[in-house]
Amino acid sequence: MIKESLYFSFAGRRSTEFGINNVSISGGLFNEQLTSGKSITEFTVRGNPKPYFVETKRDPKQFQLHFFFNEGWNDNLINEVVRWLDVDYYEPLFFSEDIDRVFYCLPIDGIEQIHNGLKQGYLTLNFRCNSPFSYSHEQVTPWIEVDGSKVIEIDNLGHHSTLPDIWIESDKSGSISFFNLTDQNTEMRLDNLQTNEQLYIDCENEILETNLENVYRHDDFNENYLTLVYGKNHIKIVGKAKVKFSYRYIFS
Repeated sequence: MIKESLYFSFAGRRSTEFGINNVSISGGLFNEQLTSGKSITEFTVRGNPKPYFVETKRDPKQFQLHFFFNEGWNDNLINEVVRWLDVDYYEPLFFSEDIDRVFYCLPIDGIEQIHNGLKQGYLTLNFRCNSPFSYSHEQVTPWIEVDGSKVIEIDNLGHHSTLPDIWIESDKSGSISFFNLTDQNTEMRLDNLQTNEQLYIDCENEILETNLENVYRHDDFNENYLTLVYGKNHIKIVGKAKVKFSYRYIFS
């Protein structure tokens, strides 16, 4: 998917703006890593040759790319490209053959320029991602009105479970619950909400915010953040409110 793509977008700008193509210089078949590497944590005890497994840790994705200048370059173009690529924080990168797969990455080891002395050639970059995964673009539902009870369906088309962001606008005082009927009927519950209260829940980073001053909702929360498992998630919402979800698919 990466090596066969001619064009790409990085940090909100497309390679076509600079007359750059993504190319392979090895020839023959493409070699691409489907999943990131893993390391195993384990320990041994005296007298037992079999180690005890503790956990596995996934390494952040890394890959090398070569960007070719279709019509050569001049100093102004090189300076503009350096300002574009030489970032200090992870930026979104996606490729023309699969624009729905996004990597959050930055170049490491410096940017190497390979040329023939006539201002023709390519750049070589080693990218490191912020995680072992790639992601979809953001998926956002419309506002959903709930008055009593409603079951909605949210698709997770990635390889792994994902944790959404949720916005809640309470229409009356009381409680609101989210049951994932697909995930063993697990419940996320908030109590003591006030009429017209607005809440934001970041399930991945375990952030819970309200628009009410001097109110901290963690005491009214069961601390069970909603998870969207792979496939179709049937979410039962109980309460009286408007809710909206935002999430990304996670790919190996």
